[in-house]
Amino acid sequence: MTLHKRQAMTIAMLAICCLLIPGLASAAAPNITYTATGTFAAPPTSGDDTLKLAGEPFEVTITVSAAAVPYKTGPNWAAYNKLHLTGTVHSGLLGPTPVAIASGEASLQQALDPGQYDQFEMQAPIKVVGIALTIKAIVEMPWGTISSPLLHPFSPVTLAVGNTSFTYSDGTSTTVLGIQSGTLTATIPTGGTAARRIATASNFSVRDAVAIASRRFNFVG
Repeated sequence: MTLHKRQAMTIAMLAICCLLIPGLASAAAPNITYTATGTFAAPPTSGDDTLKLAGEPFEVTITVSAAAVPYKTGPNWAAYNKLHLTGTVHSGLLGPTPVAIASGEASLQQALDPGQYDQFEMQAPIKVVGIALTIKAIVEMPWGTISSPLLHPFSPVTLAVGNTSFTYSDGTSTTVLGIQSGTLTATIPTGGTAARRIATASNFSVRDAVAIASRRFNFVG
């Protein structure tokens, strides 16, 4: 093989790596879905509860890539922002009709207090019945629920008055609610985008890439 062909082969193999590795890296980073469902405790811990959420059910979901990079970190904690949140709440003002909520500016933070407990915190600006609010939930989870502040699935956590608080504020007044009962989960949906990317990558073989590179660089084995 001449020097020109060896150089061409080297360039071609680098091109193959550029084609294959990004797809595999993406496949290795599936989305994690964080879901909290339950019922707010009544009466409120503090505040007027102007939206009459006490005693009503709720469901909130945040979806984030497992490869997301925290925008702030500290000893044993990491925070992530600009996340997508969706959900529903029920207000005693509206009867049984659920109210949809959504935000593209949600944030979450995970922290470890070694030997004590793990903590999950979520915050987001939303609108409920046309009122702009900031919501915030803090969950104290059993020690060992998460192994690090980085994003990973974890076993379901039971929500209760003793370990969870929920706050909503319109900027002038703040209401704090406990959680009567509920569950927080962090899961990777089966058959999601990661699975599809893996299948796509496996259908494109190295032999195919070499054939394409050979034609591009005009060399033979």
